[in-house]
Amino acid sequence: MYSKINDILNGKVENSFYPFFWQHGETEAVLRQYMEKIQESGMKAVCIEARPHPDFLGEKWWTDLDIILDEARKRDMKVWILDDSHFPTGYANGAIKEKYPEHRKWYLYMRCFDAAGPVKGARINISYLAGRPWDGVSEDINHVIGVYMAKRVSDRNTGKEEIMIDTLMDITGGYKDGIITIDIPEGGYRIFTVYYTRNGGEESTADYLNPLSAAATEVLVKTVYEPHYEKYKEDFGKTITGFFSDEPRFGNKKGFMAGIGQDMVLPWRLGIENELPFEMKYLPLLWVQGEGMEGEIRFQYMNLITRLYHENFTGVLAAWCHDRGVSYLGHNIEDNGAHARLGYGTGHYFRGQTEQDFSGIDVIGTQIVPGMPYHHDSFSTGGCDGEFYHFALAKLGASAAHLDPVKKGRAMCEAFGAYGWNEGLKLMKWITDHLLVRGINYLVPHAFSPKEFPDWDCPPHFYAQGHNPQFRYFSIYSNYANRLMNLFQNGVHKAPAAVLYPAEQEWAGNYMPVEKPVRELLENQIDCDIVSADYLLDGVVEENRLKIHKEYFKTLIIPYGEAIPVNVVRKAMEYAQSGLRVIFLQDYPSRTLGGELTEEEWLMMKEVCLTGAVSDLADLCKDLAEIRLKSPYRELVYYHYEQGTENWMFFNEHLSRTVDTTIEMPEAAYAYSYDAFSNTLYQLEKEESGYRLKLAPYESCVWIFSEDPIEDANESVKPMCHGKKQELMAEWKVSFADSFSYPDFKETLPVREVVTVNTIDGYEDKCGTVSYETVFTVKEAPDEVFLDLGTVYEIAEVFVNNKSAGVKLCPPYVFDLTGLVKLGENSLRVEVTNTLGTQIRDGLSQYLVIEPFGVEGPVILYT
Repeated sequence: MYSKINDILNGKVENSFYPFFWQHGETEAVLRQYMEKIQESGMKAVCIEARPHPDFLGEKWWTDLDIILDEARKRDMKVWILDDSHFPTGYANGAIKEKYPEHRKWYLYMRCFDAAGPVKGARINISYLAGRPWDGVSEDINHVIGVYMAKRVSDRNTGKEEIMIDTLMDITGGYKDGIITIDIPEGGYRIFTVYYTRNGGEESTADYLNPLSAAATEVLVKTVYEPHYEKYKEDFGKTITGFFSDEPRFGNKKGFMAGIGQDMVLPWRLGIENELPFEMKYLPLLWVQGEGMEGEIRFQYMNLITRLYHENFTGVLAAWCHDRGVSYLGHNIEDNGAHARLGYGTGHYFRGQTEQDFSGIDVIGTQIVPGMPYHHDSFSTGGCDGEFYHFALAKLGASAAHLDPVKKGRAMCEAFGAYGWNEGLKLMKWITDHLLVRGINYLVPHAFSPKEFPDWDCPPHFYAQGHNPQFRYFSIYSNYANRLMNLFQNGVHKAPAAVLYPAEQEWAGNYMPVEKPVRELLENQIDCDIVSADYLLDGVVEENRLKIHKEYFKTLIIPYGEAIPVNVVRKAMEYAQSGLRVIFLQDYPSRTLGGELTEEEWLMMKEVCLTGAVSDLADLCKDLAEIRLKSPYRELVYYHYEQGTENWMFFNEHLSRTVDTTIEMPEAAYAYSYDAFSNTLYQLEKEESGYRLKLAPYESCVWIFSEDPIEDANESVKPMCHGKKQELMAEWKVSFADSFSYPDFKETLPVREVVTVNTIDGYEDKCGTVSYETVFTVKEAPDEVFLDLGTVYEIAEVFVNNKSAGVKLCPPYVFDLTGLVKLGENSLRVEVTNTLGTQIRDGLSQYLVIEPFGVEGPVILYT
């Protein structure tokens, strides 16, 4: 039986890296050198970052692209192209501003005026509503849609203000030449002027295309996409395989927190009023409270514009790409919950990804930091909601890939950028495992800038004009990650739980963020996918399991929302009556959106669907667990994938505790343990109560279960560090080499013991490689020999008798020396390489700790 592991063991690994390659107009020699270095790093493709190029779509751009494509063809490398000259996508290389201003964004806004009645024939000047001039009342700037009035009420105890819906009336007929004339009844009333305008949105994207307009998106196609096709059509689908949109957005407000209901302009396009499923007099409820009805209006508005976004933006670009044999992909801003909001977001993560060939997310700027699943400082405005980034972000990307047939299981993450120079391969490996064990299987690293060192644009940079001392080890990392990504492609993810994506709940009122239930599940080793209502409504129940595309779920979990779409509630009840377990978290909804349940349906929902607290979720779902640990461990994450074999990845995300437990697994005829660093498949022995799993901090592993033997598997179990302990207390020679002088260690340090060199005067800021050399004696021929370096910062390579015993990017720093050690004296050299962050101080690097440099130990030999 064929399985992907056979190909991987035989070196047949498809490239899954598309590193950003910044363009600044460098010389031909530099561009060719960097293409060589990118290939040398183990990454066999590039994603061309056009943003800093001085002549995008000009003569110099085409010259540079000619050179890059020539190198790519020679090296059998693939190319993706970022699709705009500015960040984010949507600027169309200035064409909107300079040639097609009619395709700029329109916004919807409202100004209000409070008045007390009774007043007959009251006249209101709307030129200066609320004391704010709005550029006059010129019809070419601000276009009045309607004028409305309602009685306002306030609660003395809570301070809540709202309008009375039964008093809301359309008074547009009283508007003329900037003046509203109206009879105001007795009491306090609020008059709303609703209009559309070009003004008031995010300043940095003011000259961007309107993503609700297909004609506006066609400007981007005409300006950027088509010139590339005309010049390189023979490369399309061969060397050029995709176009990449970077963080397109509505841009009606700056920031992550642009939830509907705030005082901000809203996305709009001409004629959209004819598509809204409610009367125009209800438009003020997009900003103000109205006896609960605002939730319905906001839901209907957001439901419409998020569908229009993917129809008129991603859909247009994807169709163009597909007609020419290339992929369309990219990512939006998901940060801190923006995925379900306006502003930096597209209102709905899954709809913002519709028609893309890969799902997309990004992890940059210390958004994910090991050991910090809580709100923490980062370079991002307002810091990072670590709980969202740790538990929801990668699951959103992986879930879209699993559930959308167009994506064919491909989940991409743009990663590592803007972490600063303190980020090295140790952290990159941790982040990579974090992403892979949640289902991400393609990486777009922030990677290669050929600009003169140091380039402050989103460091670290992997080669950095030769200054990065870790560059020689990048292929070790890339080969490791590529093997694992291949092992989790072109198969089927297996998870027992589906968690409803709560965007609609957020639009309409109080809600529970999706990371809350996902965290409780993952920390109790119950895997899940996040399922949007669009996918949920198309599912079917088979044998008490919910089937969506190729995924089967045993339980549907619905995060709390005071209001939930009526079709979702009805579908959940239908599934529950068909045998699927459905759990409403915290409480049942108090109202529905897009329609109402009958009294009988409300009763039925509570009869067939369960409810429970988030803290009880693991107990409610304990029968779902695919694996059972002998002892609980919240930082152990797993991923189950079927690819001809049953592949299980495990990752210990704790920074100091070792996982040492026994796992009960489904029976299989053959069990293996895969080491992706050495590309070796070992036998996995079963103990009486299950399989033993031991993972040090930062360590991951893959278990593979098969009904047939795997031909290229090693016949032995993976060697483990054990035996007689001997701490190496001998005298050491300690020396140093920077990235340019390595491996010539000319600089000898004034110590004779194993210490971190940053503790030595004059070496606090050293960046490069430190060498520790000694001699040890073996008096009896050992069967196995292991070296444990203890604590190391950060990459370690060990040489015994001048032969390499391997490289470790992160803990555990244990080396198998079997076969390298001889009787008598043996030379031992330990080389440790740190990051550029020790040497360079910059704004981005301040958010990560500057670690020590070297071996802290203790250094122990096991024989």
